[in-house]
Amino acid sequence: MLPIQVLQQIQQQYNWTGAIQSYPLNNGLINHTWKVVSAKANYILQAINTHVFPQPEKIDQNLQLLAKHFSRGNKNYLFVGPVSTDDGKTMVCINDVYYRVFPFIEGTYTYNVLTKPDEAFEAARQFGKFTASLTHFNARDLAITIPFFHHLSYRYWQFQHTWLCADEVLKKQARELANPISDQVHIVKKFNYFIHKNTCLQRTMHHDAKISNVLFNEAGKGVTVIDLDTVMSGYFFSDMGDMMRTYLSPVGEEEKDISLIEVRKDFLQAISEGYLTNMESVLTAFEKEHLLFSGQIITYMQALRFLTDFLQNNRYYACSYPQQNLVRTANQLQLLKQIQNHPTGKQQLYFLE
Repeated sequence: MLPIQVLQQIQQQYNWTGAIQSYPLNNGLINHTWKVVSAKANYILQAINTHVFPQPEKIDQNLQLLAKHFSRGNKNYLFVGPVSTDDGKTMVCINDVYYRVFPFIEGTYTYNVLTKPDEAFEAARQFGKFTASLTHFNARDLAITIPFFHHLSYRYWQFQHTWLCADEVLKKQARELANPISDQVHIVKKFNYFIHKNTCLQRTMHHDAKISNVLFNEAGKGVTVIDLDTVMSGYFFSDMGDMMRTYLSPVGEEEKDISLIEVRKDFLQAISEGYLTNMESVLTAFEKEHLLFSGQIITYMQALRFLTDFLQNNRYYACSYPQQNLVRTANQLQLLKQIQNHPTGKQQLYFLE
């Protein structure tokens, strides 16, 4: 719950007159979020999780850079940036907690679960539109809000290091999954090949392309992407891979029955077509040729992260029972297997020297 004293201080900072009310929104897994209803307008209030984002000023800096770019170079893009206080601040600190306020876009909503390929198409179109709209923005100007976030080599090293230092009881429980994890190390080699290829470019990527980060209108059309805290310089496989990982299977990463995990072909086609609607002319020929390998990189990376977190006593991901990260790891390894068994996953995409 949001303490009434905090809401009152925020009301003063933003000069909201009259009575206001706040309602918790539970869609986010990282930050705490509320809808604020005031006499003037409705807003989204968010408290930044400083365990995940220990330097929130970097997020604020990035959002200001993006806001300036869109106000100058692409005024037709709906950029949902933070609202400024009367003295121009876009982030306020109250009792060592950092808060931002965003406009509430009336007539829009988000999905937590995809049910139709059209929804996947619209979401992919919006993530592609976001990156394409920033083609002339220097992605290297963005601060790194989470170091090595989508860096597969680092995640694999992190897993290896954690394994060596982990408690023997935890290692015994994880051993059955550690072997298939190690068997997929060839994906790390391909990742390294990608990032050192001069036709694989760094661009402004969202890095968290789950369906709940897309606003839809009442007609079911995508409007824009939100939750931009992980926007950083990155590579083509990040957003496409995240969409493949989270959109393709009819069940999510918490599903224990791995027999239910499959690759929905119509969703894969929808993601590809939607993303390329805006990215066709932006990606290099090499990137387009290897676009569908993105799902293997990000799915494998997530399996690594879940197993690593289990070995670290579930520090990062919230768990409702001790074995949950093992369930998530097994789930992601099965999804990886399904992606690899799909005709597009079996293609010999390139040769490693």
